Amino acid sequence: MLEPIDDAVSKMTASVENELVVRDFLDNLRARDVEQLAPFLDADVVYQPSTCGRVHGRAEVLGVCRTIVDRFERFEFIPNRVAVSGPVVLLDQTLLIRFPGGADRTLMSFACFEVHDFQITSWRQLHG
Repeated sequence: MLEPIDDAVSKMTASVENELVVRDFLDNLRARDVEQLAPFLDADVVYQPSTCGRVHGRAEVLGVCRTIVDRFERFEFIPNRVAVSGPVVLLDQTLLIRFPGGADRTLMSFACFEVHDFQITSWRQLHG
């Protein structure tokens, strides 16, 4: 049995690791490096963009990420606030996008990730 302080440190360390997984995933997406996203995603990951249907599986989610990278000249998440509770990582973020030949646009965005064993198992994204 863990001592109370050891248990608290263990939980805190897991929370920091989960946050870093999400931040690294988003950094690679910002860098448009879709191939580098695969290790961050569980084989059975589920992605739900806004109110759209769900996308199931690593290959399908990577396909969505590839489409994003191909359609936008700029697609960048800027985390404003991050909250972590166990496997859940919540992000209040700014999304900067630009269609080819267009002007930069700013959207407010909220994301909820679930991370297990250093991989994202669920990603829900809301844009406003």
